[in-house]
Amino acid sequence: MAGKVKRPLRAAVLAVVVTAAFAGWSGFSWYRTAHSEELTYGTARDEAVAAGRDLVARLCTLDYHRLDQGLAQWLDASTGPLHDRLAHTDEATKKTLTQDATVSTGKVLDAALSELDEHAGTAKLLASVEITAQKEGVAPATKRNRFAAALTRTDGGWKLSALDELPVGAR
Repeated sequence: MAGKVKRPLRAAVLAVVVTAAFAGWSGFSWYRTAHSEELTYGTARDEAVAAGRDLVARLCTLDYHRLDQGLAQWLDASTGPLHDRLAHTDEATKKTLTQDATVSTGKVLDAALSELDEHAGTAKLLASVEITAQKEGVAPATKRNRFAAALTRTDGGWKLSALDELPVGAR
């Protein structure tokens, strides 16, 4: 009878060992996959594209009723040379923008990264943007532009360090 009791016990111990080995292997595989370079690169790419879309739309949006607020949002969305250029917006330019009496709204239709350097914290984004300009008493005018944007990762997240309109025939 003792031999009959040992068999189920051995089978149970074997099942526990096999289950523990499988659980350990599964946990290791999950950890390795979750921390793989491909996954972290993909996550960084997705974050840069999402931030870039938002930042480009912000820099294509300006309401003359809230000019100072709009310019402050532009400064918050930028860094480096672009930030410096925007920070030096003079009173004559502000007056012209106010007199033009236009509300412009930018909407990114599509965007993609052409470059991403995770270690340097830089990326290049290409974006197709629809800009709707509305003047009081005039039907809104919509145009589509393409932009090349340089992104830089800062302590405050991704910011635009350059934004250039691409001509229609450009590749």
